[in-house]
Amino acid sequence: MKHDELMRRLTDARPGHLDPDRPVDPEVRRTELEGIMARTGELQAAPGKRGRSRIGVRSAWSVALAGVAVVAAAALVVTVAGPPGGGPRPEAGAPATDFSESRLLLAAAAAVEKTEATSGAYWYREVRMASLHRVPGKDYKIYVRHETKSWLTKGTGKRDRRWTLFIDAGARPATPADEKAWRADGSPKRWDLTDYSQAARRALQHEWERNRHDDGPPPELQPEIVTWDGEGEVEGDAPGGISDGGPGGAEIGLAELESLPTDPERLRERLEQIVEEQYNGPPHIQQMLLGQTAENLAVELPTSPQLRAAAYRVRASLPGVRDIGEVTDRSGRPGYAVELKNPRPGGEGKRRLIFDRETGLPLSAESYATSADDGHRAGELAGYTTYTAMRWTDQAPPFDKDFMADER
Repeated sequence: MKHDELMRRLTDARPGHLDPDRPVDPEVRRTELEGIMARTGELQAAPGKRGRSRIGVRSAWSVALAGVAVVAAAALVVTVAGPPGGGPRPEAGAPATDFSESRLLLAAAAAVEKTEATSGAYWYREVRMASLHRVPGKDYKIYVRHETKSWLTKGTGKRDRRWTLFIDAGARPATPADEKAWRADGSPKRWDLTDYSQAARRALQHEWERNRHDDGPPPELQPEIVTWDGEGEVEGDAPGGISDGGPGGAEIGLAELESLPTDPERLRERLEQIVEEQYNGPPHIQQMLLGQTAENLAVELPTSPQLRAAAYRVRASLPGVRDIGEVTDRSGRPGYAVELKNPRPGGEGKRRLIFDRETGLPLSAESYATSADDGHRAGELAGYTTYTAMRWTDQAPPFDKDFMADER
């Protein structure tokens, strides 16, 4: 696919409700909830008109981008060690009960509480992400990688102002075994990841028929091309445009962060209230959204050390948390990992959060395949997100309006 077509599809796929200058639309919230519930296999949202969804074939790079998808690449558990600051040694592989607390998250909370509070004009984050893909017709897999840099500050109204820079970082063989197979294939630097099967064509046709809002022909499958070098900076999104995405869970602005309680019980009560205000679903979905919102406070937003610690403690108290122990993340940084499971009974989905052993600050997030879907082995690390920078800064973003690489 040509670059301008790729960018057009990325832009068309962006959710308009994330425009920083738009108020939160209750209908959009209901549509989001339907999507969440549909993915868990239980569509139980309140009756009403469905939100309009878009059709199109995403590029492999946009598939990686859409991930809040956190997926990864190598076996991580090295050994089991005690949590920072002493305390009992976690038992690797110990099952989590519905009401068990993660000792590693509680230890990370105690550590992060001691970190120094900082300030600045912008909350700046750098994130590196990758998703695992099997090369069609070949016996190896590659990681499709991209990076984002974001700047967040308070707006003049209720909506915060956000700048996001998207970078196509190219693709690489996933493991040493994959690299060996790639070399045997002639070391190509360009891959077409498109699924041209009849099943894919039927799925595209079905999606088009289900969401059709005009009389035009159904879209054709387009090549999903990735390259070794990538395309570098491919898009910049400035305030006033349409944001490409955001963290899951309930939406919390910078102004509200300052009023959130740092007592874990009171914080949980407030987060439950926020989730209830923004979504309406059955208890297990509301609990999942509560967990996502607590995670956002822990790893996404510019929370104070005390509020971040409280968010850790809220997340530790929710079901489905299992202590893993000492690991090394994809950047080679040592940390402690906890596993998070889907709260729906029998639901699939397994993720890990990794925290710095000394400071308790978040390092990485990873997701694992829990079935043989998409060509992955059950238990295989399917992708990852590493947090490479997360700090306040007074340095302004390097752009002030939306752009695409071929339009600069």
